[in-house]
Amino acid sequence: MKGVSFHIAYLLTQYECVIVPGLGAFVVSLSSREKTGGEKMLSPPENFLGFNSEIKHNDGLLANSIAQEMKSSYREATLLIEQYVRDILLRLNDGKKVDIPWVGSLSLKNNKKIFQSEKTLSCNASNYGLNAISLPRVIDIQPETSAHPEKKNKKNKEVIWIPVSRKFIIYSGSVAAAILAMCIIPTPLNNEYFNLRHTQYASILNLPAQSIPNVVEAEDVSETEIQAPENASSTEIATSLPEVTNLAQTETKTLHYYIIIASLPDQLSAKKTLAALQSDGFENAAILLSSDSRYRIYTNRFEDKAEAEEFLIQFKEDYPEQANAWVLKHL
Repeated sequence: MKGVSFHIAYLLTQYECVIVPGLGAFVVSLSSREKTGGEKMLSPPENFLGFNSEIKHNDGLLANSIAQEMKSSYREATLLIEQYVRDILLRLNDGKKVDIPWVGSLSLKNNKKIFQSEKTLSCNASNYGLNAISLPRVIDIQPETSAHPEKKNKKNKEVIWIPVSRKFIIYSGSVAAAILAMCIIPTPLNNEYFNLRHTQYASILNLPAQSIPNVVEAEDVSETEIQAPENASSTEIATSLPEVTNLAQTETKTLHYYIIIASLPDQLSAKKTLAALQSDGFENAAILLSSDSRYRIYTNRFEDKAEAEEFLIQFKEDYPEQANAWVLKHL
């Protein structure tokens, strides 16, 4: 069991006033003492502990702390405090000095209780480890001036020369100009890659005539862009799909009508989209490079306009997801 003195010291770390019933009260206040010396010092906050023998009533703070630690009743804690106070008063009356660890000492002089605080007080526990620091004057922390300012200025003016040949500069400039010219001048593209043979033809169906849609010319077309599937590899597509047919450069000038189901801005996107359409069942689909540099995917082509329009009507009924399909007239 911890003694009553321990609880007094502990409570002083939490409260500003701890009353010992029948003895007095220990009061914590902020010390106004200032340390003086050759230099100004910045000291951590310090508490001052005093004793007031006139405050003797029981506020229950000390008794509750003891009862909680002993796991006993409030009455038992009060009896323990009363016994503690009787022992202190008996020793004071005998002219003895009573020490309370981390608090101070009590003595009796002219029937008055005299309190002397400890150098290490429990009420200053929160400031433990904080040391005072000195505050020097501004003039003491100014940088020292050099005893020889001429040498310092001379050192700052030193210049390092790196010899460079004039021929080397001219040569470097010529190389840079040549590289810049190669980056600016465009390289013509080889259009022979697009002059490939078309191998797929339309299958003509005899369908009932319905309302005939307008045939869209290659120059006046409004189509829907279809993005190519991202999971398709460009290498696999380039090696496994039909080649591009450029009807604008074919030797024959026969006019055809194409059933267009997709239009793409570049060849790679067109091949990816073609692969996706062929996997969905459009095995006759192929790529057409029209005169306006668009890569269009068609399913069938016809030489007769009426047959193309009839096929388009039936095609939209069979494939509702291809409602944007249209007829392109092209050489």
